[in-house]
Amino acid sequence: MSTHANTGRQADWRQGAILVLAGFLPVMAIVALAPTLPTLLAHFKDMPNAQLMVPLLITAPSACIALFAPAAGVITDRFGRRNLLLWAMGVYGIGGFIPFFIDNFWAVVAGRIVIGIGEAAVLTVSNTLLADYFEEKVCHRWLMIQGLTGSILGSITIACSGFLAAQGWQWPFAVYLIAVPILLASIVYLFEPQPRAKSQTASVSSPFPYMVAVSMCAVTIVLSVIYFVQVIHFSVLLKDLGVADPKSIGLVMAIPSLGVPAGSILFKLTTRYGARTQMGVVFLLYCFGLGGIGMAPDYKVALAFAFLQQLANGIIVPALIAWAQSKFSFEHRGRGMGWWASAFFAAQFLSPAFVNAVRGWTGNLQSAFLVFGVISGVCALVVFLTRDRSQPSLILSQQGNK
Repeated sequence: MSTHANTGRQADWRQGAILVLAGFLPVMAIVALAPTLPTLLAHFKDMPNAQLMVPLLITAPSACIALFAPAAGVITDRFGRRNLLLWAMGVYGIGGFIPFFIDNFWAVVAGRIVIGIGEAAVLTVSNTLLADYFEEKVCHRWLMIQGLTGSILGSITIACSGFLAAQGWQWPFAVYLIAVPILLASIVYLFEPQPRAKSQTASVSSPFPYMVAVSMCAVTIVLSVIYFVQVIHFSVLLKDLGVADPKSIGLVMAIPSLGVPAGSILFKLTTRYGARTQMGVVFLLYCFGLGGIGMAPDYKVALAFAFLQQLANGIIVPALIAWAQSKFSFEHRGRGMGWWASAFFAAQFLSPAFVNAVRGWTGNLQSAFLVFGVISGVCALVVFLTRDRSQPSLILSQQGNK
């Protein structure tokens, strides 16, 4: 654990647990409403272009992260981590709970934008603080815990949202009040970090490493576009493979999702080999997972390969976060994590566009999965075959700019 010389304070399990829970808030902004889409569509059925506009209520916060996370990074580097995180949690809770009181579509939209701005800062600062508070090995352990708890909390949130939706369209928005106890715990236990002794030798006025940030974003976008292929489109493919009932699709999709927590554990076990190796393994798993789905004769075979793909998903999110954290010194880490968050969530919007383009070229969705599997295989070969020449590369270097 990291001791901060200027404050004498040492982070422990309390700070780690708070940051893990805070890191789940941006995920919850999406998963809490995903099961309620039919309810929202029914309630706002008179809205013009309802089939287009209502789903935007779910994805709007992600767009806000992509837009505002870099600004949150600048603010946290310039004015401090703790206060921004506290304000962001408050904004998150207010934006999330607004629709509970106001039955108006545009008020709901406004609330979703507010919550998106809040979660842009929450995601940026929580990932920054993990690296500030803890030494690398301990930070990796907390990232593993974050992956494990995220999948569990996600399942609980989806179940709660479905139950609350049965009480009325506005009730699922009550889950966002979970930000309140996390905020209170943050007020009590979080503290403003200071640079570690080895970081204090760097000049405070050193320029932001833009080329490092651009390279990091490029790698993040490539991996994240592939990450979202299965996440966004697998339910549609299952329908094409004969699983027509929505309830059955949900149950079937829960099976390969068990790969995510397993992947989080695999992330921790492979950290000793470096980020480059981890990314190569992820590309290889995407190759077999997406390629296998693309050639599967039925949904049962597709599920087996989907597990491999989800296993890769469990590795890559904490691996990318850890890699991005290592790229920036203390005075630039907030901005660096803001750039990373923006790149990751921008890929959520880019991925469907790429999939639709490939589907138009190949003729069907399953063939598009196969194409992305082949692309992943090529990327895996590039990563492993260029391993000996990786040292001067800014893209997949496992050495951080600390």
